Amino acid sequence: MRIKFIIGLFFVFASMAFAQEYPLVTIQDIQYLPDSVIAVGDAPSPLLGDTVRVRGVIMVAPVVNPIGDRRRIVAAGARWYTYFQDPNGQVWGGLVAIQNDTSEVNQQTFFYLADTAQVIEFTGVISEYLNNTTQLDLLLNPVTPIQIIETLPKRPDPIELSITDFMNNGQLIKQAEKYEGMYVVIRNSISSDRNTSSGTFKINDGQGNSMFMYDQSGFFTVRAHRLTDLTTYQTPQDGTPINFIRGTVHTRADGYYIVPLYPGDIHITATPPIISNIRRDIALVTPNQPIQISAKVMDLDGYVQSAQVKYRVSGGARVTLNMTKSLSDTTMFTATIPGVSSDSAIVDFYLTATDNNGLSSINPSDTVKGNFFYMVLNRPVTIQDVQYSPFGSGFSAYNGYKVSLNGIVTADTSDLPGLGSTGPRVYMQNNSGPWSGIMIGGSKPGVSTSFELRRGDNITLTGVINENFNVTRIDSIESVTVHSANNTLPSAVEVQTGTIGTKASGVVEAEQWESVLIAYKNVTVTDENADGPPSNFGEMFVSDNSGNARVELQDGANKYHNSWDPNMNENPLFVKVTDGTTIGELRGILFFSFSFYKLAPRKDDDFISVVLDVEDETIPNDYGLTQNYPNPFNPSTTIRYSIPKEEFVTLRVFNLLGQEVKTIYQGTQRAGNHSIMFNATQLPSGVYFYSIQAGNYSEVKKMMLMK
Repeated sequence: MRIKFIIGLFFVFASMAFAQEYPLVTIQDIQYLPDSVIAVGDAPSPLLGDTVRVRGVIMVAPVVNPIGDRRRIVAAGARWYTYFQDPNGQVWGGLVAIQNDTSEVNQQTFFYLADTAQVIEFTGVISEYLNNTTQLDLLLNPVTPIQIIETLPKRPDPIELSITDFMNNGQLIKQAEKYEGMYVVIRNSISSDRNTSSGTFKINDGQGNSMFMYDQSGFFTVRAHRLTDLTTYQTPQDGTPINFIRGTVHTRADGYYIVPLYPGDIHITATPPIISNIRRDIALVTPNQPIQISAKVMDLDGYVQSAQVKYRVSGGARVTLNMTKSLSDTTMFTATIPGVSSDSAIVDFYLTATDNNGLSSINPSDTVKGNFFYMVLNRPVTIQDVQYSPFGSGFSAYNGYKVSLNGIVTADTSDLPGLGSTGPRVYMQNNSGPWSGIMIGGSKPGVSTSFELRRGDNITLTGVINENFNVTRIDSIESVTVHSANNTLPSAVEVQTGTIGTKASGVVEAEQWESVLIAYKNVTVTDENADGPPSNFGEMFVSDNSGNARVELQDGANKYHNSWDPNMNENPLFVKVTDGTTIGELRGILFFSFSFYKLAPRKDDDFISVVLDVEDETIPNDYGLTQNYPNPFNPSTTIRYSIPKEEFVTLRVFNLLGQEVKTIYQGTQRAGNHSIMFNATQLPSGVYFYSIQAGNYSEVKKMMLMK
C-alpha cells in the first residue's frame, strides 16, 4: 500500500467548508432492486439523479501512485475511476465512483489519493452508464473532497461464486445484478474467444454458461492503457484451464463481465494444447460424402499426446475419432468423418487434445452452443442453409467457405445509408420465412460492389461467408449476376416485439430473423431514447405488449427521429417520435450491433399509421376532424382530430366506390388533440375519403392522392 500524508490530508479536509450537507446513504440504498423489478429488466437505481454521500472500501486505487505516477489503473479515458464496496461484504454492496473532469481545479477532490483498503466517503450524483451500470459521479460543482474514514488491514476477500450464478443453461441470471461492482472469484473455468487486440476472453464451464473477462485494468490488457512496465499479461490461449479469476462484476446488456484488477487476479498453472485452424476439406457436403477434418494442435510446454474429433449426426450419440499426425508437419492433425446418407442431416463436432502432462483442451470450449457443424444437402445451398444456426452460437455452418446464393435485394444503400461507425448496408432475401435473409458485404475483388445493387433486384452472387461483429454476411464477392430488376419483395413477416426483445447474440428465437424483413404491428413507443440521457444513439423501445424491442432510427433514410440530432426538432421535414406514439405497422431489417438486435426501418413507407401522442395539454370541448395536410399529397399526409374524452377511435380510408382500402388506426385514445401520418404508398392515384368513428361521433372528409 502506498504511503500517504494522511495527517496533512485530514487537516486539509478539516479546513474545507461544505456549502451543503447531502444525505448519507448506503451502497445498498443505491443499488438494491426487488426481484419483481429485476425480472422485468435492468432497471436504474431508485436514487438515479440524486446527490448523496456514500461510504465504501476502495477495491482498486484510481492511479498507480499519486506522487510521480498518475497513470490510471482502471481505464476510463482521462477520468479517474474506482470500484468500492460495502465493508461488510453484503450483496448489493458494490459501486463505481468516477470523476469526469480531472483538470487542476477539480483535483481538490483528492480522489487520486484514494488507496486500496481505505474506507472513503464520496459525495456525488447517481447515474447510469449505458442503462446498465450504476455509478457515482463525484460532485464537482462545488468541488467536494473525498473523506478518509479509516484504513482497513486489507481489502475484503472476494465472494466465492460460480459461472452458474450468472448464467444457467445459457440464460442470464437477472438476480446476479446484486453482485454488480462487487469483488468475486470464479474457480475452475476454461478460456475461449481469445481477443489478441484487447486481451479479453470468455470463461466457460463447458455447459453452455460463460462470462466475459473485461480488460479495464491496465494490468490485464494489451490495448493503449496497458501498464507496460508493470505487467507481463498475455491473453490466454483458447482452452486454457483458469484455476481462478478474481475481479469486480460489471453489467452489460450482453452479459456479465468480470474485471481483474491487480496482478495475481488471474491464476494459470500450465498451458494445455492449443487447437486452432479447424477446417473441413469440402464446403458443400452431399449424401455419403466423407469429410476430412484438419486442425493445428500445439503444446507450448511439452508435446501433444493425442487429439480426437467427437461428432454426432442429427443429435444422436457422440462418436470419437482419433486424429492422425501429419508426417510433414507434426502440428497438423486429421480425421475423416464417414459419409452420411440422410439428406438435410446435421453433423456437429468438436475437438479435444491432451498433452504429456495430462492437460486437455477443447475447441470450442462451449460444446453446447458453439460446436462446429455442417449440413448434408442433396441440392444447391440456399440463404436458409447459410444462416441456419440451431445451437445458439449465431455462426454459420459455412463460415469461411465460398458459396453461391440467390435472392431479391430487400434493402440497398439508399434505404440504409448508415451513420458514423455503422456504414451503408445491403440485404438480400429469398422468401419470407426464418433464416431467409443475409447481409451483403462490400468487398469485391474486381467486380461490381454490393453498393451498386438496388432494392428489387433478383441476383445471384458468389462470395465467402463470414461472421463480422456477430452478423453473418456474404463478403469477398467474386461475381454478381442481376437477373431482373423491380421485383416484388418478400412480404414482411409479423414478429412480436417480445420475440426479439433484448436477447443476447445467437439466441435462436431472435437469430432466425437476422437480416430478414420483418414487421412489428400495433406498437407503442415505450421509451423514445432506449439508452437514456445523456446518451442518445438514435434508438427507441417499442412494444406490442409482449415486451420491449429496439428500433434504430439513425441508419435508415426516413424522416422519423428521437432528437438524436437536436437540429431535426425545428426542421419540418422530420417527425419526432415521443413516448406514447403508436404505429400501426413498423417494418424494417433486423440487425445486430453493439450487443442488441434492433429493427432498422428503411424509408418512410416502413412507418404505417403513425399516431403521435397528445400534442398539447388542452382538452378540446368538441369532437373534430380537420382537412388532411398536404392535400393533394404523395405519398404521405397528416390527419388531425380531436376528442373531448377517452374513446375507442377508428380511422378508415375508402375509395370512390365506398370500399374500405385501409384501416389507419383502431384503438382507445385519451382525450386531446391527435395527429396521424397516413402513408399511401400501396394505393394508386385518385380521390379517397377518410372517416373517423369515436363513440357516437363520426365524420368523413375527402382527400386526393397524386403520384
